[in-house]
Amino acid sequence: MRIAAKFEAWRIANLPNMHVGVHISTYPDLKTQAGQEPKRRDLLRRLVRNQWLVGDQALVSAMNFLTSAILARMLGVHDFGVFSVFYILLQYLNSIQLALIVSPMMTLAPQIAQKSERTTFLKGMSGYQFIFSAVSCLLALLLALLLPIAEKINLVRTKIVPGILFPFALTIFCFQAQDWMRRLWYVEERGRAVFVNDVISYFGQVIVLLILWQTRTASVRSAYYAVALTSLAAFLVGLKGEEAWATLRQIKTVARKTWSFGRSLLVASQFQWVGSQGILIIVAAISGVNAAGGIRAVMALLGPVNVLYQLLDNVIPVRAARAFARSGKAGLLAYLRRVGLLLYVLVGLPVLLITIAAKPIMALAFGKAFAGFSHLVFWQAIYVMLALLYKGLQYYHRTMGSVAVLARSALVVSVTSVGSCIVLSRHYGATGAMIALVIGQILNVGIPLRAVLFARANEARA
Repeated sequence: MRIAAKFEAWRIANLPNMHVGVHISTYPDLKTQAGQEPKRRDLLRRLVRNQWLVGDQALVSAMNFLTSAILARMLGVHDFGVFSVFYILLQYLNSIQLALIVSPMMTLAPQIAQKSERTTFLKGMSGYQFIFSAVSCLLALLLALLLPIAEKINLVRTKIVPGILFPFALTIFCFQAQDWMRRLWYVEERGRAVFVNDVISYFGQVIVLLILWQTRTASVRSAYYAVALTSLAAFLVGLKGEEAWATLRQIKTVARKTWSFGRSLLVASQFQWVGSQGILIIVAAISGVNAAGGIRAVMALLGPVNVLYQLLDNVIPVRAARAFARSGKAGLLAYLRRVGLLLYVLVGLPVLLITIAAKPIMALAFGKAFAGFSHLVFWQAIYVMLALLYKGLQYYHRTMGSVAVLARSALVVSVTSVGSCIVLSRHYGATGAMIALVIGQILNVGIPLRAVLFARANEARA
């Protein structure tokens, strides 16, 4: 609660032009928008803009699925498992980026009324992002240089594929830079720019991987070079014409202002990663990289659902903040409830169909070698449906500033998931790991939901 109180105090003290609570009378533009129907031309423009955003997520979903399918077929079960383990590490670094930079940017920027202040805030966040990505890349490069020396003097022994750390380090910077650029455009609701940039990155990535496959030069190392170069190309194209260069003072200012908010999200994201993606590292250590590769393929099969959830991360926090600014807590809950019911219908039916036909779909998409992992689709389906519930609760607590409950939930989930994974994967391999993920996700939903119900009960008694 102290963290939430500090965040609310920061919002009031440091951003005087930010819409706080339900005081829309101070902002006649919001009051007018809340009381009047949008003009037909504005509505048409908004629909077209949303079509670009939805189209972008469809593109990313299709390209990610094709990328996983191509990698699985051209690398085989073992090397695909190696690629997956490194990709999990990449996602870990992205979880830090999401907590400290992207989530504060997407939650706070839409609430800043004055355009000049919002532009300054976004420029500062861009500099913050570049520094974080550069430091992450340099640390990976340093590891790439020191690891061979340590192995020669018998200081450490690893099974890392030779030469993979350098392209992986490049991928860290390039992937994060392109991802941040598209998130910035989501804040500004520039759907067409996001779509075009993702065509360069994700479609280009598939093309390069196909070329590697056909020329028989595919490897884990060349695959990461493909991801890095296509991400870099998209970022450089997108950077042209953007005011993304910030002064050191602007970077320090936004870092101080967003730290208290991002800190709780960072703690939550670390525990969440350990209790979800980190499970694959444990499986790889206990059951081998083949098991990790099989789980990764199952996750890729339902990857379009995860990409839809990324769309929610890009769109709903912004609109939830606006709903809260217009109508307070009641408006926020109404918005999240309405969107959640719709999404549960849209997601539930295709997930059910995929679960029923899991074995032939796995063999068709990833090759016959992966058909033996089709039984894991059942557990992944339960996991992704529970994840949708958690998303709604996460957006609520982020908008209300009560992010400390997410950190507490993540702590409990990570401890439970890791402990159950260590026990279950020793006896049941990949199946045990998937069961551990579901157990953790049940707790992940239950704890934030209890906080919401408890707060409503207190309000009713008051």
